[in-house]
Amino acid sequence: MKTILITNDDGFYSQGLTALKAELEKRHRVWVVAPDREKSAISMALTLNHPLRINRVEENVFAVNGTTSDCVNIALQKVLPAAPDFVVSGMNLGENLSEDVFFSGTVGGAFSGHLYGIPALAVSLIAGLGQYQRQEYDFAAGARIAARVLEKLMASRRERVIYNLNIPFPNNGEIAVTALGSKHYTPDIIERVDPRGRKYYWIGTGTPSYDCCEGSDIWAVQNGFVSLSVIKYDLNSREEMERLAGSFNGFRP
Repeated sequence: MKTILITNDDGFYSQGLTALKAELEKRHRVWVVAPDREKSAISMALTLNHPLRINRVEENVFAVNGTTSDCVNIALQKVLPAAPDFVVSGMNLGENLSEDVFFSGTVGGAFSGHLYGIPALAVSLIAGLGQYQRQEYDFAAGARIAARVLEKLMASRRERVIYNLNIPFPNNGEIAVTALGSKHYTPDIIERVDPRGRKYYWIGTGTPSYDCCEGSDIWAVQNGFVSLSVIKYDLNSREEMERLAGSFNGFRP
């Protein structure tokens, strides 16, 4: 029996998290430390301007008035008696493909576990690519798929990577190991005027465009595969560093 920490960015009450917890509890010891409300699109943000409070909801389930990354940090340092074998973030209600990994609180939770040296998996459900609201998700089926993938990863995991799982509905039941595709946003900036005559703004996602190259996560889900991507946390561009070093050789400002 392994110890699994579950977090998310949809809140501890999310159907996706609840279904995943129920499935993983069949074989493992599960802890849940998740936000007390929705915290989507916060990436790895930390709360620095107000105190964080932990509310024990039930045995091994805790809600925190903070971000997903807050939850992982608090879980690993203050809640769990020992480090878990895996951090699982999700299941998110909506895709986390391509450039989404930079904004996603779901992926941010997995990254936060990774920074502690703990293997981490982000899980997202997709019902209608590019559509986020009023969709029907098969939570039980998604949880079963995520659990089977997790078992495989625990048997063959590698250090210093993050796994990103996107489960479309319907799907053909096959896993495709994918690269990140290309997804472009032009956010909707909606301007309104409040009753006092002051302008305010809503930022929406707009309608993303997808570059569907074969072998990418976008290609996989559009063709009915469950997409499993491996994200390596290395922001260095070796080629550009060498080019820049050459161009600055002997330069004195």
